[in-house]
Amino acid sequence: QPLILFDHIRCAAFELPFLSGEPFGPIDPLVFLQALAETGVVHQEGDRWEWIADSYPANAVSLRAVADGNFVVVDRSDGRQQIIAEVDYSAAALTLYEGAIHMVQSTPYQVERLDWDGRKAYVTRTHVDYYTDSIDFTKLKVLDRFDGNAAGRGDSHHGEVHVVRRVAGYKKIRYYTHENIGYGPVNLPDQELHTTAVWWQLPQATLLRSFAQKQDALDGFLGAAYALHIVATVAVMADARDLQKAVGNGDGAWFAVADQAGRGQLRGNEGGENALELMQSFVPTVYLYDNFPGGVGLSEPLWLRQGELVQRALELVERCDCNAGCPACVGPVLAAQEEGQGETPRSLALKVLSLLSDARCDQVQAVTADEADEA
Repeated sequence: QPLILFDHIRCAAFELPFLSGEPFGPIDPLVFLQALAETGVVHQEGDRWEWIADSYPANAVSLRAVADGNFVVVDRSDGRQQIIAEVDYSAAALTLYEGAIHMVQSTPYQVERLDWDGRKAYVTRTHVDYYTDSIDFTKLKVLDRFDGNAAGRGDSHHGEVHVVRRVAGYKKIRYYTHENIGYGPVNLPDQELHTTAVWWQLPQATLLRSFAQKQDALDGFLGAAYALHIVATVAVMADARDLQKAVGNGDGAWFAVADQAGRGQLRGNEGGENALELMQSFVPTVYLYDNFPGGVGLSEPLWLRQGELVQRALELVERCDCNAGCPACVGPVLAAQEEGQGETPRSLALKVLSLLSDARCDQVQAVTADEADEA
């Protein structure tokens, strides 16, 4: 990871001078040393690269986050300002928006004001019977494809993507009953990063033959993304927050979110709702991406095991004891969906995963053809 490696080389140069041609682990650090020299941090003297800055570089390196600029949480409950916590940059937009309930050592605090530019959140102690949950959506744009391969009736890819994450609001959820008791708006800058990802997609013609309507295909992709995310985090032994998922169109024209009923909805590039049946381009795509600038090497091993991941996700959903879907396989569903007739979120996700599986895609096509003949 170039950003992390850059900080490592900067700290190493402070400890001992680099010699020309000297490796740093398995890589040649020359390009990084030249970049440090341009900023006046190191200086080349003969065959030696020596540290010349006055600062202590380790003070500026975080072991918990890649992005710079952590936020501090300032308590103003007693009329004085006291720093009680620190939150990394990537989590601040999801937890420190104005109106959020922020827990510090089991004590609830309400965020009264967020100074985004100053990296400060001002809070006061409170006593409430609810917690807050941010409402956010993610859109991706493919910047570069490193590799690609067939995946059942579709294909899979590994490459570089541009991710934009926007927090649009938050929900107030009551403790114990988990009922939604209110909403609030959030106005914060979009969170953007360039990172690496692995993704799967099916051509539009295959989807139209395999699903009765586009809504079923979209719901199936959201469920498949949920299952793939579960098995992928286990495969690379990563925290679920370090490896994120998203569902969107292959050309970036729209992205999908789940509504309150658990059904898929389309959002345009500005976040507005789009009519699903009116979309000319319909190529749903499941993305799994590193949630760090530049990536941290999670997507590459996933790409090397992309066929295995689809098979494991398929087995996860098939072996689940639920009827229509649950948080252990394709995500939570409403009781009404469990009691309803026809396709369920679980069966739709199974169909998508089977179409992406080299071993199962022919079976799905055969079943779909038989259903068409009966109709």
